Amino acid sequence: MSESFDFPKADVFWPGTEGPRGQRVFFIAGGSNGELVYLRCEKQQVAALGEYLLALLEDLAPDVEPAEGHGEVTPLPFEWTIGSIGVKYDEPEERVVVVVEELTEDDEKPATARFCFTLAQAAAFARFALELVAQGRPTCGLCGEPMDPEGHVCPRMN
Repeated sequence: MSESFDFPKADVFWPGTEGPRGQRVFFIAGGSNGELVYLRCEKQQVAALGEYLLALLEDLAPDVEPAEGHGEVTPLPFEWTIGSIGVKYDEPEERVVVVVEELTEDDEKPATARFCFTLAQAAAFARFALELVAQGRPTCGLCGEPMDPEGHVCPRMN
């Protein structure tokens, strides 16, 4: 079983990518007091988490200003790959809580990582996550499929 992590007052919770467009590996970096973990995930997970956090903020604090971002985060080796993501709001602490669970084989007990952070951090994560996802490959104007740098075989050009 992989190691689990708990950051009740995370000062870092940030999405990132590694590699060229079309071959990017997405990840989430998070931690506190100089301890950071890097967890691999899918592009769709980063997009969904960003969209969910924006919707949550719209309900809780629509005028919250995003915290200063962490910019580019270069991953060290990934601790593990994220399978599922859960989000809740801890009202007494006024913090967003994100719990991610490791993607494992059926009979393995997954590791977890828990990150608790401010609404301003959630706003910064959400905005940057959606910008990051949008930086992908350009899409074909005819079929909507992503185009690689070396070209694209469009099914509508038959």
